[in-house]
Amino acid sequence: FNLGISNMRRRKARTALTCITLILLTFTVLSFTSVVSVTRKNKVEMKRARATYPGILIRDRTWAPLGELTARLVRAEFEDQAQAVVPRAWFFSHRVGQQSFVDIERKGKIYSAYALLGLDPDEAKVTGIDKFISVGRWFREGERFAAVLPTRVAKYLGVRPEEVEAGRAYVRILGTDLKVVGIIDSERFKRLEDLDGEQITPVNYFLMQQQQQQEQRPISKEEIREYIHLQPDQVAIVPYDFLIASGGNLYSIALRFRSDEEVKKALDKLVERVELNLYATEKGKVYLWSAVGMTAMRGVQSVFVPLLIAALIVLNTMLGAVYERTREIGTYSAVGLAPVHVAALFLAESVVYAILGGISGYVIGQLASKVIVTYNLIPGLSLNYSSMSAVGTVMIVMIVVLLSTLYPAKKASEMCVPGVERRWRLPEPVEDKLVFDLPFTVTGEHAIGLNAFLKEFMEAHADYSLGQFSTDKVALYYEETERGPIYRLEATVWLAPYDLG
Repeated sequence: FNLGISNMRRRKARTALTCITLILLTFTVLSFTSVVSVTRKNKVEMKRARATYPGILIRDRTWAPLGELTARLVRAEFEDQAQAVVPRAWFFSHRVGQQSFVDIERKGKIYSAYALLGLDPDEAKVTGIDKFISVGRWFREGERFAAVLPTRVAKYLGVRPEEVEAGRAYVRILGTDLKVVGIIDSERFKRLEDLDGEQITPVNYFLMQQQQQQEQRPISKEEIREYIHLQPDQVAIVPYDFLIASGGNLYSIALRFRSDEEVKKALDKLVERVELNLYATEKGKVYLWSAVGMTAMRGVQSVFVPLLIAALIVLNTMLGAVYERTREIGTYSAVGLAPVHVAALFLAESVVYAILGGISGYVIGQLASKVIVTYNLIPGLSLNYSSMSAVGTVMIVMIVVLLSTLYPAKKASEMCVPGVERRWRLPEPVEDKLVFDLPFTVTGEHAIGLNAFLKEFMEAHADYSLGQFSTDKVALYYEETERGPIYRLEATVWLAPYDLG
């Protein structure tokens, strides 16, 4: 690594120009890219639900109140496009989790319902709830002080059908006298399900809390839980406007459209604007839509060309350095550097370039942003170098520099060992003999020195406690042959482990 850096110091002009290029590249990438929050649409099929009408159901995942303003905003946005926009409200006398009772009084009799259900007159256009009215009628537009009672409640309070038809039946709810305009069939009403596959009556939070305590299992955010709802005979139905004015809360909104195409258009507007569950119909099926927040890089496409230019500059610089230092590479090979070590020299230089270019470009970007903001040099321009985009873009520059050096480093390692074999391997023995070429060139004058070194190396392993082998009877001989003088080195060698013979 130090050797690679010293080579950069010897060529100061080239090093400076390359660093300036990478610094400008980092500044450019930082200025044109950013990490922004985007919304991804998540779609899950609700297999247990039925598409009873083409439309959208809006509610919270845990059936939390939505706020009455939500109904007004949705109605203002879609009342011209949808056939009907109907909010649903619930009223509980106690806080969620406790048993609630709402008294319904008539002629000295009191029926304790668990909750009140507030529905809009247009509910009949969405779910067709008016078909379940056995006596009387459904709410009319603008009608506020009215009530629809389930059959069991009406029977208990002594509300006769002829009184309902004549408009002479009244009950007292929340201190207000309400005219009973209809009696709804409890059994048929019980089978009415919305797009989420659940009843439109209020949730029985008391039973839900008990069930959760028995299960002793936390509910994850991704899990779609089915809630237990109150039975029709446990509630009374009143107009939505009356219930909101009496302290009720909005819990869901249903929108009915003429076709699935209109549902799709409305869904595109809603899914990214509300953090709520959206149950929408599509081709006879019901899907749960939700918006999932995530981050994404923007502006990367605008810096592709500068990145490519910088990569080619680094590639050209490193290739030039390889061919200029051919003699040096040969020297490194002669002193024993492996090809991978020679390649590491150039990779070390690229690491220095990457660090200098990335960090210096970031610092210069910070200074440029400070100067632009302080002196208002470019009105309206805001450079943000403190976000996660800064980390990402600096890493992009570093990766580009390192990738651009891989090919020059490979060429340098090939020049170190020009043969086909990149690594020297010991060949297989033939008839108890190993015949192989040394991975280096030795002249006749150097043969005596090489054998003397090997003899000394063998004698250093005479003790069996050193290394992986032990030697004995090491001897060096000189012989005259037809091909000239030769040197023969003999030794007896034992390989570890010695206790195995």
